[in-house]
Amino acid sequence: MCDPVLGLAIASGSLSTLGAIEGYNAQRDAYKANAKAANQAKIDEDRMINLRQSQEQEKAAQQKIAQNLETQQIASRVQATDSGGFLNNNAVMQDIVRQGLVANNMTSQNLDRTTAQLGEERIGATRRAQSRINSVARPSRTGAVLQIGSGAVQAGTNYQMMK
Repeated sequence: MCDPVLGLAIASGSLSTLGAIEGYNAQRDAYKANAKAANQAKIDEDRMINLRQSQEQEKAAQQKIAQNLETQQIASRVQATDSGGFLNNNAVMQDIVRQGLVANNMTSQNLDRTTAQLGEERIGATRRAQSRINSVARPSRTGAVLQIGSGAVQAGTNYQMMK
């Protein structure tokens, strides 16, 4: 005849083992889902940063084109209005070109600063993604094995006490 106390001890140990395995699997699934979501959020954030960088580069290029056009138009008007030497045409033209170059240089510097800031935002996005991944503990096989062993020891102890 089967010993009911032994049966309960075996059932207790089995349930403890199954619980430890299920806990490990649930933690593993949560970790993987969290990592996947964090990585997708990083990809989305990088895409937005890249879009903004492209927009800033296009804006800077358009500004430079507009500034060059304005410089050429002003220079053309100066040449057209010079009617016989009242203006030192060469000095005026040099000043107009200088102002155009200064404006283009400022546009380039602003773009460089914006690009540097976007680089910092990329670094921040990477750190936020890693922080999100780290927010859910990675499952421990050792912990699961120890929990199973503890359940077996407890079942054995209970069997001895109930005997």
